[in-house]
Amino acid sequence: MVNLENIERFSGYAELYNTSRPTPPKIITDIAVKYLGREPEIVVDLGSGTGISALIWQDLAKTIIGIEPNDDMRSEAEKNIATENIAFRKGVSNDTALSANYADIVAVSQAFHWFDIDSTLAEVYRILKDGGVFAVFDCDWPPAVDWRVEKAFNELHKKCDEVCFKQEKHAVRGDKSSYIKRFNDFGKFSFVREVVCHSVEKCDAERMKGIALTQGAMQTAIKLSDEIKRDVDAFCKLVDERCKGEFDIVFSYRLRIAIK
Repeated sequence: MVNLENIERFSGYAELYNTSRPTPPKIITDIAVKYLGREPEIVVDLGSGTGISALIWQDLAKTIIGIEPNDDMRSEAEKNIATENIAFRKGVSNDTALSANYADIVAVSQAFHWFDIDSTLAEVYRILKDGGVFAVFDCDWPPAVDWRVEKAFNELHKKCDEVCFKQEKHAVRGDKSSYIKRFNDFGKFSFVREVVCHSVEKCDAERMKGIALTQGAMQTAIKLSDEIKRDVDAFCKLVDERCKGEFDIVFSYRLRIAIK
C-alpha cells in the first residue's frame, strides 16, 4: 500500500528543503562500503528527495539510481545534480521496477518512516545482490543548537502533528525505533545492527528556520491553521533572537544496517 498523503506532504517547498536539510556524514557511506567489502557498482537511493542523499555516493559507485515519487522533489534533484552517474526515476519504495539482484547497496535517508515497511523490505531484498547492504539512516530532530530553540521546535512540531492528525486523510509516520526489530522480524537478512554517529555543519538563523519549515507536518499545518501560522512566526522570532551570526549545529544520526 502507498499512502498518497505521505508523498504529497513534500510538495511545494523542494528548494527550501534542498538548501536547509543536512548532508549525511561520510562515516555512513564508509560503514556501508565496509560491510559490503568492495566498491559498489550500483547504489539505489529510495525516497531520494532533492538528491542530497544521492550525492553522497557519487564518488563511490559507478551508478546511483534515485527513486522518488514526489514530482517537486525529483524535479529539484534533476535541476541541481548533473553528474553522469546519478539518475532519478519516478517510483515508490515497494515497487521500484528494477531487476532482481541489481544493487550492491540500497539506501534510505530520512524517508523509511514514510514507507510501507513490510512490502518495502520484500522489494529491497529482491533487488539487492547476495551480500548486498541495506542502509537506513536518519538524523534526530531538532539538531543540537540552543536548548530554548530546541524546546520551542519540539512544542511547535507537536502542535503541527495534532493539527495534521485531525484531517480525515493524513500522512502516516512509522516508528523509527522499531526498524531493527522489523529487520529481524523479516527473517531473511544475514546480519542486522545499528550504528550511532554525528556530524557538525555550519548554520545561521535563516537555515535554522528552514530546517523547521521543511518538516512536512509544519508545512501541512500552516495551510490548515491560522494559530499555527502565528506559532511559526513566534518560533522564527525566537530563532532570530537566539541564533546570531554563523554557528555550528550537531546532527545525531542513527544508521541501521542489514545484510542480504
